Amino acid sequence: MNEYPVKPIGGKVANDNGNELEVFIEGILSRKGYQFIDKKKFTSAIYLEQPIYSRQVFIGQSIYNTKLYCDFYIYHPTLWPEGLLIESKWQQTAGSVDEKYPFLVLNIKQKYPTKTIILIDGGGYKKQAEEWLRDQTDNKLLKVMNMSEFQQWSNKNHL
Repeated sequence: MNEYPVKPIGGKVANDNGNELEVFIEGILSRKGYQFIDKKKFTSAIYLEQPIYSRQVFIGQSIYNTKLYCDFYIYHPTLWPEGLLIESKWQQTAGSVDEKYPFLVLNIKQKYPTKTIILIDGGGYKKQAEEWLRDQTDNKLLKVMNMSEFQQWSNKNHL
């Protein structure tokens, strides 16, 4: 029997930590009254006229002409009747997330079907990359926030 715990490496750690950010988002959506809907039924469930969300929803083709999925797709009949997409990017240690921001932004601005917000946290991204990302906001990329800012934003009834 091995006395030493097996430590996850690389992408496994990143995925686990990223999942924590997604659990955080999901908790806020749940507290705000959003109901989870399977991604295969999401589009037809919009007609129920109630706040709903789903995860990993197919939203079209990327700038590379590959399948494109969003982390969260939410619908609210009065606040977000056109829908709102939420992307979450957790980076706890230095890594490649900085290099992924331009790809994400180009997809949001050119390919995403509706308005989007990005949550970033973990502190492992370069400060200049965060500044660049925050400077990209417009009528399609509405906001770039960390967990605390997202909590405050949702407390102001934006969700």
